[in-house]
Amino acid sequence: MKSIRRFLVITLLAIVTLANFIAAVRGYLGSMDEAGQLFNQRMMQQVDLLNYTLPGLLEQIRTRQDVLLLPERSMDNGASLEFQWIDNDGQLLARSAAMPPTLVAPLEPGFSFVNFDQYRWHLLITPSADKKTWFILAERDDQRYRLAESMILQAVYPMVLAIPLIGVIIWLVLGIGLKPVSRLAEELRQREATDLHALEQRDMPIELVQLTQSTNDLLRRLSASFAREKRFSADAAHELRTPIAALKIHCDNLLLEQNPPLASALKLQAGVQRMHYLVEQILLLNRTAPDHFMGKFEPTNLTCLIKEMIAEHSEMLEAKHQQIEFEGDDCWVMGDRPALETLFNNLLSNAIKYTLTHGRIAVNTWQRGSKVVLEVMDNGPGIPEGQRERVFDRFYRVDGDRHNSQTPGCGLGLSIVKQVVDLHGACIQLTQSRFERGLLVMVTFAAYVPSAQDMRNRQASQYVRDKSPLEDEASTHE
Repeated sequence: MKSIRRFLVITLLAIVTLANFIAAVRGYLGSMDEAGQLFNQRMMQQVDLLNYTLPGLLEQIRTRQDVLLLPERSMDNGASLEFQWIDNDGQLLARSAAMPPTLVAPLEPGFSFVNFDQYRWHLLITPSADKKTWFILAERDDQRYRLAESMILQAVYPMVLAIPLIGVIIWLVLGIGLKPVSRLAEELRQREATDLHALEQRDMPIELVQLTQSTNDLLRRLSASFAREKRFSADAAHELRTPIAALKIHCDNLLLEQNPPLASALKLQAGVQRMHYLVEQILLLNRTAPDHFMGKFEPTNLTCLIKEMIAEHSEMLEAKHQQIEFEGDDCWVMGDRPALETLFNNLLSNAIKYTLTHGRIAVNTWQRGSKVVLEVMDNGPGIPEGQRERVFDRFYRVDGDRHNSQTPGCGLGLSIVKQVVDLHGACIQLTQSRFERGLLVMVTFAAYVPSAQDMRNRQASQYVRDKSPLEDEASTHE
């Protein structure tokens, strides 16, 4: 994934480096040229000094008839200046020790370069003031520019060493400049999937205003689209509820009039029941939607709730001769009891419907630290691993209406379960059953530690439930 911050840092750092390099090269060349002119002027000053000291030795040198060896001249930059003194006939009169005993270059006035003694030398050839002799001054190039290069490198090194620091500064400045983008991304990331309110544009940088406006336009369109969908589903379900109930009554009357009932009438009854089930599921899905949820969260004993729900499903279990096992700790969660009943009802109903006759179902509740886990496991056909995420989509069924269990359904049960799970801040996981085959559904809640009052309320409600059948029987006898 490309990073704008990294791209800008690399680009700006490359531009700064290139600019520094060009400036350093130009500065180096300019400084070397100026240093060369300065050293040339110093060589000419040495010529003036030689004009002042050497002509007085001319008669003495000619009397000796040999070449006078003189020490080299020292320059301010630490370099040594070698020289030769020649008469107009080309006779060598004097030289420094490092100069060869022969002419190093033709007697042509001016500056030039020559190679000897394994070095490159900068020469100044000029006649003496009286025009009777010539001076050849020579300075090694490596010594000549040593000081200049040292000064230039001292100026370049800080620029090179500053490049990483400049990169860090650019990175930090861009980080500060891009903070509004990070805040916008974090705001969108922390939003719930159902939160489609417009983004705040207060104190928003100009560069992000257009992006924010486009995002708000998209959120408004999505909100309107979802609202239309929800209104249609809810209104359609409410409007269909009454005619379906009437149709169900007429269908039951028709079956009572037929003895035995016709196959077409039985199919009609099954279709009406399926339509009634679909409408009820749509209404339930709408009631558990986050924006319509009107539940009250309170401490709930999940284990007791599950025991009661298993008892309510006893007829369905007996009809298919299924064996159900329950094992659970005393687990408490903070939740809405009707919503939790809906959740477990869908999970247990699915397990009963999709498990074959004489099948096995296991329900477990247990607490580990701050988590409470509800498990519903069966040995039915299960769900292929690749489709376990999709089963939470609305109206999605594994293999569609051609499910190998031949069990009717509308594909909303697990969607409702997922909504209830999300409302409680829990998480749900579908895995392979610990039986020889089948499905294991695990729902993980945050544990709640019950207070003494919660325990008293539980005992009171348990007493009422245990006593109510006796009271009903007494009232019946009266």
